[in-house]
Amino acid sequence: MTRRPSRTILSNLNSDTMVDNPTERYLRAMAVPTPRMLWEAEPGDCVVTLAPCPARFREYVAHTLDLDVDRVDIVAPPETALAHPLALVDALGAGDLLTARPVLDPFALDRPVLDFARRTGVRLHPYEAPPTDEVLDTVRHVNTKAGIRETAVSLGLPVAAGGFAAHRPELVAQVVAFLAAHPAVIVKANRSSTGFGNIVIEAGPRHTREHRVTTALAEETDRASGWIYEEFLPLTASPSYEMTAGEDGVTDYYSCDQRTVNNAWTGMVTPAVDGPSTAAMRKAARTIGEWLHARGYRGIFDVDCGTYGDGYVVTEANVRTTGGTYLHKLARRLRPGEGPVHWRADGRFGADTGGPDFTEAVRRLAAEGLDDPAGPVRAVLTTDTRETDGKWRYLVAGDDADAVSEAEHIVERVLEVP
Repeated sequence: MTRRPSRTILSNLNSDTMVDNPTERYLRAMAVPTPRMLWEAEPGDCVVTLAPCPARFREYVAHTLDLDVDRVDIVAPPETALAHPLALVDALGAGDLLTARPVLDPFALDRPVLDFARRTGVRLHPYEAPPTDEVLDTVRHVNTKAGIRETAVSLGLPVAAGGFAAHRPELVAQVVAFLAAHPAVIVKANRSSTGFGNIVIEAGPRHTREHRVTTALAEETDRASGWIYEEFLPLTASPSYEMTAGEDGVTDYYSCDQRTVNNAWTGMVTPAVDGPSTAAMRKAARTIGEWLHARGYRGIFDVDCGTYGDGYVVTEANVRTTGGTYLHKLARRLRPGEGPVHWRADGRFGADTGGPDFTEAVRRLAAEGLDDPAGPVRAVLTTDTRETDGKWRYLVAGDDADAVSEAEHIVERVLEVP
């Protein structure tokens, strides 16, 4: 098998393609787990993270994947950084490590990575030549909530009832009017990710509605791209369909049922369970993918949906690498072969007091037989952040859905998550 050219894996999760007006809390939450990108590395690569990459985590990845980590350059700050990783690279004087690799593989397409590729001649994965400004404009547009709504409607796909507001007074007035005919609304920052900026408001009594809407939106300040608001539907599932737009067209990558807490993504179960709308949702994702492909986009994207009753709506698109992309790649590294792979992943807060540290958690998983390459199920800790943000992030992968589900319960017990 021919090895791919060495590349720089760039963790630009704080890209302005993904969010406007990010708070420090959001930027930190995105940055802390970025050492997980090491799971994608091969010998000769460079990995740029936005948080320290502890020696024990590097050794754990090396052991789990039988990877020679000494042949991977890791550019990591001494403490969590909130800047774009290319700015971090400049600050650390590490630019030569990036230009020494022929390929740059970013988390998201944005202006800094496009300019870097054009300036240095490094190939921007997966493009053969740097994409045009029009491709970047398309990516930025469809990564907004209003952009995917507009695109879906133009392609004849269903979206929830709702609208767009550019300024806060307009948003308040429109949401108050919308709640006169709908029991609840979800307001979303137009350019956002991972549930950042989502607010749910119930209609409630008419005579208090304006006051309650105004209060709920009191901390919202004008955003560069505004907000959308949609009917808050009683969703029964939140499936996502991830695909790849390649030179020859659109191909399936994987599907999942998303796990959410307070309308924010935390993890997933793969593959998605089939239901009455599965075929229609998969076709919707492919239709959007073909629209992207025709406009020159190449690479991973997903289309998120929500099911309710016998119907579904398109909720958003992530035209970039996603939180699940590296998980699926890792599941395939843990369970190689052509057969289907089942996996579950989540980010769970540990117990308020006590519980294992990272080294002890790794030992406990091994004692349960979940680190055995020949075993029916493997479980890994995808980051080492318990001491930083209180979370255990894990992946459980195997050939059988029931066995993976049972193993996840063991992982929960081992990690002592509530």
